[in-house]
Amino acid sequence: MRIWGVSKGFLKRVLLGLSVVAAIAGVCCLDAYYIEPNYPRVIRQDIHIEGLPKSLDGLKIVHLSDLHIVKFGKREARAVRLVQRIKPDLICLTGDYVEDDGITSGDYTTSECIEQAARFVSCLHAEYGVYAVSGNWDPPEVASAFERCGAKMIDRTLVTLKIRKARLNLAATEAIEAAAESESNQLDPRTPTIVLDHFPEAVNDLAKTKSRVDLVLAGHWHGGQVGWPFKMTDVKYLAGLYKVGRTQVYVSRGLGMHTYAVRFNCPAEITLIVLRRGDVKSS
Repeated sequence: MRIWGVSKGFLKRVLLGLSVVAAIAGVCCLDAYYIEPNYPRVIRQDIHIEGLPKSLDGLKIVHLSDLHIVKFGKREARAVRLVQRIKPDLICLTGDYVEDDGITSGDYTTSECIEQAARFVSCLHAEYGVYAVSGNWDPPEVASAFERCGAKMIDRTLVTLKIRKARLNLAATEAIEAAAESESNQLDPRTPTIVLDHFPEAVNDLAKTKSRVDLVLAGHWHGGQVGWPFKMTDVKYLAGLYKVGRTQVYVSRGLGMHTYAVRFNCPAEITLIVLRRGDVKSS
């Protein structure tokens, strides 16, 4: 039997093919608009550091970036529960905590966004503290709001933590550059140093400084929010671990979104960094 000159069997195959395509598209849309943006995944990354003190081997650091919190919602609550389940030794935040994301419905003031972000931060706890640097969307008021919640803002500064009989430096890029330029303020080369910077491109200069920098934690790019096959190709440090000279940089895909309410093949991320003794692994 033929319909419009086409066999019935052929039409059935075409309809079946279209049904399969529609089903796949539906699953992809469900994943991109509902699952990946709202159900953060814990991504574990072991970081090998040469000369790491034995007592720091296995140190668990939770890295969060690009929260873009407009209101404390279900995604944020899920993220808090996941972090609490990890029981991290240290929590590091690398910017873009607030400001209207262009996605969430409603008219929110900057002060309301800061209040909601501070609520999120107040739920984060680690044995050796919560440390943060600002991103390009964060107004100055974020620092005081976070400090009231127990987080330490280290923009342009460096702190040395005493952890399990060892020392670990946490610093902003500006502090490392200042130390490298000052003859009287050189960092102890025996102390591992982790730099927090919103922009991963900072690693290019940090890797050239005289000061020891073992790891840079950064974000900013959201992993593109859409991964393969639509991955951004014009960004050098988009997501994951990279090695630049003697320095490593880990770039988070971020927890929130901006501009587009979509994540595909690029889920909202909570990074679990585990420090390990040994030679730096090639990325």
